[in-house]
Amino acid sequence: MLLIDTSIGISVFRARRGQVCQRIEALIANREVLIARFTQLELLQGSLNEQEWNLLSTYLET
Repeated sequence: MLLIDTSIGISVFRARRGQVCQRIEALIANREVLIARFTQLELLQGSLNEQEWNLLSTYLET
């Protein structure tokens, strides 16, 4: 099980396809991943607009 912190989440959402994403995908492969509620809120706070908020919120619900 892995607990993802805000800094990792931000790196993933910014890069989307870079080395950071590939490395994180390799680390979380076949593992349970948890994101604390406070981390989710921090990520949502960085949304640029309501559309991005809704998309990210939906993603984080899963």
